[in-house]
Amino acid sequence: MVNKTIIKLDLLSAQNSTWARLVRVTKSENVGSAYLFSGPPGAGKECLAIKFAQLMNCSNTNDQVCNICPSCVRFKQLQHEKLKIIVPLPAPKKKTKDSGSKTAFVLDEYVQGVSKKAKDLLYKIRIPKANRILIQSIRELRRSLYLKHDSIGKNIVLIFDAHLLSSGQAEAANALLKILEEPPENTTLVLVTDHKELMLQTILSRCQKIDIPCLPNDFIFEWLIDNNLDIKDAKFVAGLSRGNIHQARSLSCHPVEEIINLIRSLVQTVISQNSDKWRMFTQTYGKLAGQNPAEFKYHFSLMTLWFWGAYQLRKGVDVGLKETSIQSDLMSFNESFPHADLMAISLCLEDTLFSIPQNLYMPLILTNLLLDIQKYLRE
Repeated sequence: MVNKTIIKLDLLSAQNSTWARLVRVTKSENVGSAYLFSGPPGAGKECLAIKFAQLMNCSNTNDQVCNICPSCVRFKQLQHEKLKIIVPLPAPKKKTKDSGSKTAFVLDEYVQGVSKKAKDLLYKIRIPKANRILIQSIRELRRSLYLKHDSIGKNIVLIFDAHLLSSGQAEAANALLKILEEPPENTTLVLVTDHKELMLQTILSRCQKIDIPCLPNDFIFEWLIDNNLDIKDAKFVAGLSRGNIHQARSLSCHPVEEIINLIRSLVQTVISQNSDKWRMFTQTYGKLAGQNPAEFKYHFSLMTLWFWGAYQLRKGVDVGLKETSIQSDLMSFNESFPHADLMAISLCLEDTLFSIPQNLYMPLILTNLLLDIQKYLRE
């Protein structure tokens, strides 16, 4: 079992400059009404947001959360009366006979997700088929925030995956904007996102920006060791994760040899000019994008990490894969394609991932991806 207390303390140390800034904000008695926590995926932004909220309500006057006062105890359970957490939810369907049971299922998924996150602040709440923040969530938030509250403590709203406010016609984003324009008293909203470029400029302009860097490899490595990975596998996964704790968690669930074989198969397919392989690739992953988006994202993230590793190796950066056969694969690739635009290929792969929630025709998207990769390989 993972020692959750050690992880929480280590993350604040791993992000010590950001945490020090948040402590200064809290102690300045000039806390803003809205903050935007942004940075690369898996950097611990949600954990920092929760600890920031906890510190603002902690009875202790020191620079750290005490974890023992009544407020901190409730925050540790994510059940504090001053805390509201908003996450993406599935879009509601038209009312049917079983719509009530579906709503109850979503509520259960949310409650279970919050419960898991209380035990492990690095856990990512993901509810099936949730690809946007619903306007209903923001409307309910607005109703509750403007009710009369006691003056003890500060109301905190945490909005995870805040870029999904802009999904669809951006109704949720526009509804939130009204709250930001007339913020309730004694309330702070913290928007957390991996993709601030997808957010409305009108919302960004009303938030104070907190940019959070990726986690250091040493933290990822120690986290993996605490999760009972052996040293060799932990070094491999940490090197491949690029400071992304969610990526490390996902990779640690698979045998290293399985990961290596999958990466080799995928890369060989996308860099080849074999029409049969291309046809199978577009058919397989076109279906997978709709049937199992999580697995689709896992496979594509592996390709992205591989091309990024090749780019880093070309620049003389240690990619943390020296003790694996992947290192020699990267070296051979760079010798075969010395002029390839590896950053452009990585961006193409990331753009393909963004296509999933947009319900685009994936076989065409994948065909264009393969053509683009061929173009950038020979630039």
